[in-house]
Amino acid sequence: MATTHAETTIARSADEVWSVFGDFLGIQTWFPGLTDLKTEGSDVRIIGMGPGVEVTETLLARDDANRTLTYKVEAAMLNANKYETTCSVVANADGTCTASMDAVLDPDALADFIGPVYDGAIAGLADHFK
Repeated sequence: MATTHAETTIARSADEVWSVFGDFLGIQTWFPGLTDLKTEGSDVRIIGMGPGVEVTETLLARDDANRTLTYKVEAAMLNANKYETTCSVVANADGTCTASMDAVLDPDALADFIGPVYDGAIAGLADHFK
């Protein structure tokens, strides 16, 4: 299995960033390129990424104390056997925080596509706080 990692340092408190990044249903406020968002309860979101492109994401775990959440991604076009993402926010000693997205992917070839997507997503999160 392959992994990807994207991170950024944001000049805001970890709690402030987590209030946005940790809002599973609020992804459209910071993730660039999303055209639509539908929800099914509080644990499933269906994001639109252009005409006919829908991705279903299901929340697997959320830990507010440690500022982490993990979800699985299902998209027929990706043919993934496994695609799980963990988002996290860590407080830094200087009052900033580090936000990151880590994915575990099978097949490995997905990393070449997902890595740049998550680099853009984490940049979108940083832009949200500028």
